[in-house]
Amino acid sequence: MRVAVVLAALGLLAVTASAVIADEKKPGDSQAQAERAARMVPTKIEGKFRGGELVELKVHDRMAYVVRPTGAVDAQKRWLWEFPFWLGINDGFGNLQHRNYVEKLLSAGFHIAGIDVGPSCASPAAAKVCQEFYERVVADYGLNKRARIMGQSHGGLIAYGWAFRNPTCVDRVAGICPATDFRTWPTLANVIPFSKQGLGYDITLDELTRRSAEFNPVDNLAPLAKAGVKVLHIHGDKDELVPMSANSTELARRYREFGGTAQIVVLEGLGHGGQLLYESEPLVQFLLAD
Repeated sequence: MRVAVVLAALGLLAVTASAVIADEKKPGDSQAQAERAARMVPTKIEGKFRGGELVELKVHDRMAYVVRPTGAVDAQKRWLWEFPFWLGINDGFGNLQHRNYVEKLLSAGFHIAGIDVGPSCASPAAAKVCQEFYERVVADYGLNKRARIMGQSHGGLIAYGWAFRNPTCVDRVAGICPATDFRTWPTLANVIPFSKQGLGYDITLDELTRRSAEFNPVDNLAPLAKAGVKVLHIHGDKDELVPMSANSTELARRYREFGGTAQIVVLEGLGHGGQLLYESEPLVQFLLAD
């Protein structure tokens, strides 16, 4: 269990701009990093935005939100869905990790949204709640029926886990060093204990091992390609926590074999953290494009 907790903490830490320090480990750092990571996940919905108004929601008794643009609204009511949810609002320290992306999209009239399903590793339970959230915000706010979704680090598993089960609800997927193959992160042995912190798997490890291809996002790309969903990932080629080769390069290769469109922006020399992950102009243009 201790291994799972440490993995969870490192996975959460890895989605932050400050995670560049994770590449410079010193003795005794792991515990401090784990404690900081645990505090980074917010316990309430808060945030102030240039050009946006935050609306707190509850869906299936889970924390959720929509940020409405205060200026002109995009004619197509396009929107960005953040995975994990807290990257689009204030984290536990009061910092808005994705401010650059969120405020650029708000200025273009996009809505921003998210729901807390925990580090659920592409589980069917999380996907079901995500679909309830999707139906709620599309109905209540008149949002575009094809969402633009963005998954960072372990959020990649959550994002793709919902997307491949609901491909006609997705317009495009943006990934920031995303985990897409849970055999490589958090690894099969850790999927169940890790995902118990969120909406996880109610099966044994033996059953998960037998049925992994049923749940693992990288093994379920055909529906997305068939639906014409566009994919772009940015990923550091020195990422050791969520290796680019297995989680982005391999996904793109398979996706293209199914006839889909996938692009990888390689961030040379970068690991699983750093400011480049938070200021990618190709990512912004991808999210805004028709």
